[in-house]
Amino acid sequence: MSFKRLSSRAFTLIELLVVIAIIAILIGLLLPAVQKVREAAARMKCSNNLKQIALATHNYLATFNNFPSAGKGYSWCSTPATGDAKIYNANGLLLLLPYLEQSALYEKFNLNEAFANVSTTLAVNPGNISGAIVGNPLTNGNAALASTVVPAFNCPTDTSAGPNDRLTGGYYGPGGIFKGAATNYDFITSDSDYYRCNNWITSGALKRMFGENSNTRPTDVIDGLSNTFALGETTRYHGNGAAFAWSYRTHVMVGVDPGTSDPGINIWNLPSSFPAAANPTYTVMNGRIRTWWAAAGSMHSGGSHFAFGDGSVRFMTENTSGVTLEALSTMAGGEVISLP
Repeated sequence: MSFKRLSSRAFTLIELLVVIAIIAILIGLLLPAVQKVREAAARMKCSNNLKQIALATHNYLATFNNFPSAGKGYSWCSTPATGDAKIYNANGLLLLLPYLEQSALYEKFNLNEAFANVSTTLAVNPGNISGAIVGNPLTNGNAALASTVVPAFNCPTDTSAGPNDRLTGGYYGPGGIFKGAATNYDFITSDSDYYRCNNWITSGALKRMFGENSNTRPTDVIDGLSNTFALGETTRYHGNGAAFAWSYRTHVMVGVDPGTSDPGINIWNLPSSFPAAANPTYTVMNGRIRTWWAAAGSMHSGGSHFAFGDGSVRFMTENTSGVTLEALSTMAGGEVISLP
């Protein structure tokens, strides 16, 4: 009996290289598509987060008959909003925690005492009040709680900084010890609020829906809730430092304002026309939006999300004119805006 030997033929080096090249080409073709799908999912999640926060303001309205204030007892003020000098440094976003499935966290805060202990005067505005901080956030528990990362306040697209990558020092945390967790979303306020805390009370037709110690009701929004910005998106890192914390307000962390004298979305640095004191030389970097105060933008390509007073969310392109952005930012300006 004879047996036939089965012969086998191995791959040659050239054949292996061809297969590897084909795989590399396929990966190169598929990777951009995968990245687009991921960003689309992240962008949808970001939009949904803002939607939930906007709806939370309406649930707050249903409970208290007015929208929450953007902040309370901000320390960097030339004029106090309430006629006193009590400093709380509270961000109004924390008032929305019970409506964002964060009641347990909300109940741990001491709402009658300060959330950050920064009390100082601005060099460019020496008339700022130097009031008394109510309590001590380092001992009342508020400072430690400020480091809690709340998923609803973070956009998954933003890689400019981690939720807890905040700079230390008096500007950025209670006592420079704790690092407050960041938020990518904040109330639409006037950028003048960073030093003039009675701005919401005195600004008339230029008034935003939110401000320091604001108490807006739907009937106050003369331009219509569907035509007025309520909340906006920003990056977790700005051109010259960490941006906003969700639980407290300190150095120029007063909210988002895409209008006024420096209108725009996704402006990665201040224009040269700004005063030198407000526009030091910063390296323009994608994801580090202009400077601390009121910057609107995102790491989404081409624009950022805004929530309107009626709870709807729209993606506004970075090419939107400053005139339109200012008109949408005011709640009683009487402008007629037609959006695509």
